[in-house]
Amino acid sequence: MHVVRVLGATALLLLLAWPTYRFFVVQPTNQRNWEYGQDVLPHFSIDDNVVHADRVRDFRWTDDGPLSSNYVDRSFDVDHLERVWFVQEPFTIAPFNDFNGVAHTYFVFDFEDQAPVAISVEARRERGESYDAVRGLFNEYELIYVWASEQDVTGRRAVLEKNELYMYPLVGSMDSARKLFLSLARTSQQLETQPRFYNSVTSNCTNELAKVANEAQPGAIPLNVALVFPGYSDAVLHDLGFIPNDVPLDVERKRFAIRETVQATIDQPDFSRLLRLRLV
Repeated sequence: MHVVRVLGATALLLLLAWPTYRFFVVQPTNQRNWEYGQDVLPHFSIDDNVVHADRVRDFRWTDDGPLSSNYVDRSFDVDHLERVWFVQEPFTIAPFNDFNGVAHTYFVFDFEDQAPVAISVEARRERGESYDAVRGLFNEYELIYVWASEQDVTGRRAVLEKNELYMYPLVGSMDSARKLFLSLARTSQQLETQPRFYNSVTSNCTNELAKVANEAQPGAIPLNVALVFPGYSDAVLHDLGFIPNDVPLDVERKRFAIRETVQATIDQPDFSRLLRLRLV
């Protein structure tokens, strides 16, 4: 019996040692062999209402994989911001194929004098590493705010991953929209020198956006199920009135579904304009 107790106590200590190590010993870093497309962080300088973003990703994708990879330097004057879109990408994770709570979300910002820019909060993976929601609970991934062209972020999801996409116009004041963009820029800038861990529950694609939204407009996004299960995020925003809600959500989803349009127009030089014609 004594041996059994010792073995049991040893097993318990080993079981507790791993999460203790992951949460209290391992520190986030920007120095790893990162996955393709996540290996370069954008660099920011902010001058009042103007955000200068170096190394904005501008990749192109086919259904077989990457077609080209490029980074560009861009500047954004929030006084020229015209509209903000909320994009939801539902997908499934085996064995929960019938669960509707799984999705990725991101923002797209339209400016009157240049092409849109997408901002996507993601788990920053090492080369060859796959995403796993359970591992994402234990500091296995760093956090990255991807700044990229619309053809890159939206094109990858529709063309390569072939997932459905819903692109909703955000309803709200332009003052709040400008504050949102500047808050995202400041948070992205901090990650250059102060890396943080991604967490499937507390720091995922949706609740990171919600935190920044609440900085721009305090109390805008209350605690809700979508902060953990982003597949319900459009339902929450529909109820709160932050996306069009003049008709039931299932009707709105059909109205703002964009996968087929993206697949048909991704190679066109006026891709973003054609996409928005679909949404008018």
